[in-house]
Amino acid sequence: MTNRALLRCIVAVAVGFGIAAPAHAQGNGRPKNPKANTPSNSSPASSPATGTTSTTSTSTSTSTSTTSTVSAPVDAFSTSPSFRQFGSWLEDASAPAAGEGYTNIGFGYWRMSGSSQTNVPMLGAGLGVTDRLGVSATVPFYRTNVAGTTARGMDDVYLGASYNLLDPTLTVREVGLSVGTVMEVLSAGATDGRVHFAIPVALELRRAPFRVYGTAGYFTRGAVFSGATLEWSSRNWIVSGLLTQSRSIKADTTLDSMAVSRQRADVMATVTHSIGRSATGYVGVGRSLTSLADGGTSLALNGGISVRFSRTKATP
Repeated sequence: MTNRALLRCIVAVAVGFGIAAPAHAQGNGRPKNPKANTPSNSSPASSPATGTTSTTSTSTSTSTSTTSTVSAPVDAFSTSPSFRQFGSWLEDASAPAAGEGYTNIGFGYWRMSGSSQTNVPMLGAGLGVTDRLGVSATVPFYRTNVAGTTARGMDDVYLGASYNLLDPTLTVREVGLSVGTVMEVLSAGATDGRVHFAIPVALELRRAPFRVYGTAGYFTRGAVFSGATLEWSSRNWIVSGLLTQSRSIKADTTLDSMAVSRQRADVMATVTHSIGRSATGYVGVGRSLTSLADGGTSLALNGGISVRFSRTKATP
């Protein structure tokens, strides 16, 4: 594989897809590439990343958020250590409920040109601190395969907080608005530092049985993003389709001269179903609109199970 093809495969592989599950959402981030001198089944590559965070929601709605990043080990190839910065985040603007939250376990799989990544387990949790403020955390574990060379380990950790300004259940037009912050802690060896932030703003509109929400914002690594979801619900089922896109705004003369695209877009369809009174199962399938030659993903799968909880009130 030429340096140009390898670079495109490594740097632009970023897929951020949301799974619309009650009280939480599942996302996944960019696959990693083993170091050039890393043997099979060795320790993780120097710059893995994935991103997932969530927000709590009311009992009648779902809350979705997702993120993705792009990076590459500085020694993955000897002549061109540059990489594009991409990031995407998608969440709704529903207000959390104080003391209510979720825990979830999920999986993710991405197939690119000459490489693949599996994230399992993807562990997540979220909690409504107040009726306006929700917090969440995600800890995923990954395994990559690039041209027969594998790497595995803990993926990037994401910590998020979202503050609701307009609750769609309390406004006449059923419009919601929230602002948030996300801290991403990249795995050891990230060349531009391990701690970065995202600033998302979410807008939501409800017209039963439909719900539309979108997010736009900025990653401090050097990327802007936007995304939107159209959701339809009926009894115990939720079906949704989403689109996310990101643009790298960090200048890189090497990648510009190689015509590596600054833009990335992905789509996904998801299905969610209630299991009993407090659990939810979800699954999604999608791909990139970006071409494989530019680092797109030919197949993306994810899914899992979420369990909701609420604080116990003492009996008088």
